[in-house]
Amino acid sequence: MRVAMDTNLWSSIRGEETEKSFEALINSRGLRVIVPPSVLVEVVRIPVAEARQQVIHALAAGRRDRLPTEAESESLEVVSEVKRIRPQWMRTIPNTGRTWSLNNFWTKKIWREALQDSQRLHDYEMRQTPMRDRLVDRQKRDRGSFLQSDFKIGPLTGLLIRADANSPDSYLAGWSGHPVEFWRIQLRDYYWHQLGIIAGRAALTKEDTTAADWVGPYVDLSRLRSDHEDFTRFWLSEVDISNIPRNWLRCAVRVAQTYYKITPGNPADEQHSSYLFDCDLFLSADSRYISTLRFVRDSAPFDFAEPRLVNGDRDIPIIDRLEAVI
Repeated sequence: MRVAMDTNLWSSIRGEETEKSFEALINSRGLRVIVPPSVLVEVVRIPVAEARQQVIHALAAGRRDRLPTEAESESLEVVSEVKRIRPQWMRTIPNTGRTWSLNNFWTKKIWREALQDSQRLHDYEMRQTPMRDRLVDRQKRDRGSFLQSDFKIGPLTGLLIRADANSPDSYLAGWSGHPVEFWRIQLRDYYWHQLGIIAGRAALTKEDTTAADWVGPYVDLSRLRSDHEDFTRFWLSEVDISNIPRNWLRCAVRVAQTYYKITPGNPADEQHSSYLFDCDLFLSADSRYISTLRFVRDSAPFDFAEPRLVNGDRDIPIIDRLEAVI
């Protein structure tokens, strides 16, 4: 069985003796430990350097399956759909050297640097705080709108979005405004912004181009952004949900999080959710996050890791808390 753990559990596995006990538990149950890079990214935000290095060591010690970044996995889902539906957008010769370099960074180089000295990575992540704060503020506004409208929680597969009557034509871009599944609009908006807008101006603005870095080596982005209406049709009518499970899950978790109290950890939790197809069991001491994942899992059109809640009482040894739920 493949098991992944939330950052709040890894932060309790510090010191040589605890690491040895953890390895003994994992080996006795025949488990494979999956470590997403999103957990490493969250760990490097720990402010105290000594504590940070201890947790990083626990992440990297023993037998671990280090996964490629979620940006790669999610982008390759999009590339696959472009190839299936819009082959004319594809590059004749893909730039696989670029993707190899990115994959090598996320599966090897970042780990080596973090183990040696994580301060530079910590400083970089701290500079991303305003972006994470904006995501949290947006969720708070969405939650406020839900509460004011007495929004009824139902299965996510039945959640439809309608265009605002005041939406400009530039936003509709060929969308009549008829109800469509929530994820279609979210992904249309996200990837148009990343691939159609930011990718075209980043040389001047120095904005983050993560999505374009992964999609661009396979897809000719100038062709993709040449027709906004066709891009809208691609997402609103033609993309098959079964071919983009990670992208759908990110959208679903983001929506479901607004049904609960919004916390600063929501962006990281949403990011972790992309890896729930890479494991069979996901453990966390965050009851709100586990409730969110259980809600999404009950209505998801495909299966993903079972979320289990671990006792969050730190007076109880972490190994005992883990053993109780495995």
